[in-house]
Amino acid sequence: MRCLCGLLLVAALALTGCSSRAANKTGGSQAPAVLTVGDSDGSGQPDTAAIQQFAAQVKRLSHGSVRVHIVYEAAGSDTPRVEEHVIRAVQAGRFDLGWVGARAWDGFGVKSFTALQAPFLITSKHLLDRVAASRMANEMLGSLSGQRVVGLALVPDYLRHPVGITHKLSSPADFAGARIRIQPSRVTASLMRSLGAVPVEISNEQIGYAIGGKRVDGEELSVQNAVSPAILTANLTFFGKALTLFANQKTFAGLSDDQQRIVRAAAAETVRYVVTHVPPDAWVVNSTCQNRRRIVLATAAERAALLRLAQPVYRMLEADPETRRFIEQIRAWKATTPTDPPIALATPCKHTQPVASAPGPPRPASLLDGTYRWVLTLSDAMAFWGKKNTDSSELPLISTIVLRNGTWRFTGPGTDVGTFTIRGDRLRFVWPRIPSILVFAFTRDTDGTIHLKPVLPMDRGDQFVWSGKPWKRIGPPTRIAP
Repeated sequence: MRCLCGLLLVAALALTGCSSRAANKTGGSQAPAVLTVGDSDGSGQPDTAAIQQFAAQVKRLSHGSVRVHIVYEAAGSDTPRVEEHVIRAVQAGRFDLGWVGARAWDGFGVKSFTALQAPFLITSKHLLDRVAASRMANEMLGSLSGQRVVGLALVPDYLRHPVGITHKLSSPADFAGARIRIQPSRVTASLMRSLGAVPVEISNEQIGYAIGGKRVDGEELSVQNAVSPAILTANLTFFGKALTLFANQKTFAGLSDDQQRIVRAAAAETVRYVVTHVPPDAWVVNSTCQNRRRIVLATAAERAALLRLAQPVYRMLEADPETRRFIEQIRAWKATTPTDPPIALATPCKHTQPVASAPGPPRPASLLDGTYRWVLTLSDAMAFWGKKNTDSSELPLISTIVLRNGTWRFTGPGTDVGTFTIRGDRLRFVWPRIPSILVFAFTRDTDGTIHLKPVLPMDRGDQFVWSGKPWKRIGPPTRIAP
């Protein structure tokens, strides 16, 4: 369910001075060894299940004697270079472990992972899985030894596609001059320039405002992360994203031999888990249409033309002998690896659904000024999602929202801000970071309690988080920081 990946941000915890309490090789405390892992993303990303699986495996294999504490958004969200900051924090010992995209390492002079971003080379989940589970992955991870860290796993994530915001992105003409938001990476930036686009780096905190201000024309994203307004080119894959799990060298050396074995075994189990449980894009692409996403397919001629434009990136990559060898091996595997199922679009995916309307005469936003709270429990989630589909890991959820002069601020496990307007009995929330617009019909009790009813279309998860319980007014609005 998506409810815990939108509003449910997990704030970066104030653990910058964390260190493990692991017993050293000569023995030590009988208390559980606690390893902190800095995750550059929030708790609601597609890869969250993988890092949580690693933590669960460490606990299981150690019979609870070693625990992993995940610090989400470990570098905050106000800089585009969160992955770089997490790497530096692990190098400095502020976190015991790190979890970032492999793409980030080229900013540290590590070239071993750059073959993974060779343009339009890894275009199937099966091939990405094969690379991540191969000896090549061990070679890539071995290159991290010069970075004061120990590489533990190369974990396959999702394929990365063009996502158009102002227009579709499927042909050279579409990319010409387009401002494409990327995750910081020398290779990704070079690819965008070779296609005629302008790569831009924008933080997660600011991307919604950039889209709203028409300062960006598109992004490179996974199918799962493409949100409205978006036009996803589903059969055009820039590259396959992989994640690196790594440890601070001194921390890892301080673990006992048995603890090191447990951590490595848990890392290997995590790779196997992802290979087994993450479905190919074709299985999930149509389900993304529920959030007003339109999906297009590039023609064979368009894909061939973009590949020709990307050849300068290959020349840059293959100037390094190791990278050239890796690319050649991936090409050979590609010829013998089964392709993913073909993408067939359902009719709703071919058209962008309209945003929910908010008719009626305008009313002053100050009408609802106040601080509100509601609690979503496990029983609420089971009633909404059904017993089999309920994720109880972040429940009960205590949510607080402040409405003040047309501005809202959510606080709780995380923080988000936006604006709202009232027309008739409709309450319209603009959610810049996602970006999204949510519309609810509302009624208000004499004690100030607000009851919300979603106006469709709206993501099911957002329906649950925002309107799963009435908002109880607990006081006047507090000041909302800009």
